[in-house]
Amino acid sequence: MHVSNTHPHDAQRNTRHDGFYDVAIIGAGVVGCATARRFALAGARVVLIEKGTDILSGASKANSAILHTGFDAPPDSLELELVRAGREEYLSIHKELGLSLVHTGALVCAWNAEEHESLHGIERQAHANGVQAVRPLSASQARTLVPALSNRLVAALEVEGEHVIDPWSAPLAYVTQAMALGATVLRATELLHGTFDGTWTLQTSTGTLRAGAVINCAGLYGDRVDRCLELPERFEICPRKGQFVVLDKAAFSHVPRIILPVPTAITKGIVICPTAFGNVLIGPTAEEQQDRTRASLQTSTLEALLHRGAELLPVLRNMPVSATYAGLRPATEQKAYRVYNAPGHRAITLGGIRSTGLSAALGWRRMLCAFTSSSARR
Repeated sequence: MHVSNTHPHDAQRNTRHDGFYDVAIIGAGVVGCATARRFALAGARVVLIEKGTDILSGASKANSAILHTGFDAPPDSLELELVRAGREEYLSIHKELGLSLVHTGALVCAWNAEEHESLHGIERQAHANGVQAVRPLSASQARTLVPALSNRLVAALEVEGEHVIDPWSAPLAYVTQAMALGATVLRATELLHGTFDGTWTLQTSTGTLRAGAVINCAGLYGDRVDRCLELPERFEICPRKGQFVVLDKAAFSHVPRIILPVPTAITKGIVICPTAFGNVLIGPTAEEQQDRTRASLQTSTLEALLHRGAELLPVLRNMPVSATYAGLRPATEQKAYRVYNAPGHRAITLGGIRSTGLSAALGWRRMLCAFTSSSARR
């Protein structure tokens, strides 16, 4: 994947020759790319600033690629609102943009009596969240859908609307559409400092630019970008590493549904799911670390993932491994999204967007609508 740098003189439609932009978006992960598209569609002059050499160079480059329904999101939360809205928009545009959508559905699997009891609460929560297409299944019913499931299975909850997408072509399409509407993308450009005196002056590693408003979508560096912008320090990024194993295409026919664990208060847990490319994914782990740049792989951890996969679906034992990878999620001290509006400074921080970010990325329409309209009029 590669996005070319564009500069002010290359984007005549939405950019002034003096280098002023209506909106500067910091971070070209999936949230930043989707936000750039949203503002560009509204007619704003947009610059998207990315410190990496290409888009998706941070947290967004490694995820499980599930298009979530929000069935297990915290009730009445911003995350739930955004996931539902983002999923709805993805479903409405994916054909037009040529984006993938694998209709899989999911099974939340209980492997002991305690987890079985938890399924009742998950079903109630799904209904409260507006997700009605869920139904409890006995172990035998679940195995009619996924015959490879272990005999250890106690029960399951089917969630019909959970699907799989390609996690890279989607944000690439978002930013490509934004660029077609005149947005400027600056790669290998790090924000160094920003000051606000009615408009923003942003010092970057490749020069100075001005903007009417700033949106912080910096992911793993969201807290540091807020400091660079002299905004209040309201959260701290605590990187959480996830390691993944990708099995050969021979495994694909045995995993027709996404296999989800009963989630915990900390993590959604290890998932076994088909991919849009015909493979099977096992992961992620949830490992706290301080390093924001390096996500190393550990052989013992990868072996444990393979062992866990074979426990749940014995047919996966000895399946060839096609790839392994690891990524970092921008976790914070709280599980919730860390979203803050500073209207006096014409700035919004979209922080702490973790595993559901791919689903939520398109869901900011309501929150950004008034902000977009006022920016576009400047």
